Amino acid sequence: MENKIQTTNEPVRSSETGTLPVRYIRQPYPISAMQANLSKQQIRLLIGMMQSIQDGVQKMFERGANEKGQLLLFPDTKEDTVSVEFKFSDVAVRTDAYSDIEAIADNFMQMVFRYEDKENGEVILSHFVHNVVYPGRESFFDGKKRKRDKIRFIFTKEQAEVAFNFARYSRYMLSVASEAESKHTARIYMLITSASGFGHEGNGIYHWYVRYEELRRILGCDEKEGNKWVRRRQKQYKHFKADVLRVAERELRQLADDGKADCWFEFVELPENFIG
Repeated sequence: MENKIQTTNEPVRSSETGTLPVRYIRQPYPISAMQANLSKQQIRLLIGMMQSIQDGVQKMFERGANEKGQLLLFPDTKEDTVSVEFKFSDVAVRTDAYSDIEAIADNFMQMVFRYEDKENGEVILSHFVHNVVYPGRESFFDGKKRKRDKIRFIFTKEQAEVAFNFARYSRYMLSVASEAESKHTARIYMLITSASGFGHEGNGIYHWYVRYEELRRILGCDEKEGNKWVRRRQKQYKHFKADVLRVAERELRQLADDGKADCWFEFVELPENFIG
């Protein structure tokens, strides 16, 4: 499958009143491409986590591309772990959705981070996060009820070094990724905004070749069960094409046409033995 990504030269507008500053997020490709069925709430929490370390990311890039420095991205560093904390409100999680946080945190704890490192010919398996910490339903501080408005992700240093490897990364608009109607639009947008590492034909057009099975796994349509992959969602290609690819293609193109996104994509089905 080939995805042709078209960047737009039109100014990006964050409101109907004109051109305003746009917030971009740099995100390591292993997180953009991790194989997981993420809900929209989980995607927003990941974005919140990435948003909270952007100052550290900027400093890391200023030091030079040859210096990894993943562990320096985190404001809280212990002997064996690093962590990052942010508010639910930073990622537009509604007050009436706080009751869902426990279930979301539990899903993060069970999530196995699976990333295919093609350059080194390796598959990396790890639990994505070491701990997720959030206030209890009845949490008090100094005798006063504390607002349940923060969540903290804690990673072992080994987890952080794998997941936050910026050797290749996405650079996406915060508003597009966090406000997309479809969770698949957000995930695919994160993937294609790392297109600077893909084939480039000029005029702002990039090519990204991805196997159908690989894309299904990244988007969480297939899940690993023992030694085999099992199709869980959009089991037939016609459903995957209609419910995932076409929905994301239309939504992102509309945002770009409205001046609210910096790129859009088209896709072409290729024979299995195609070599790009």
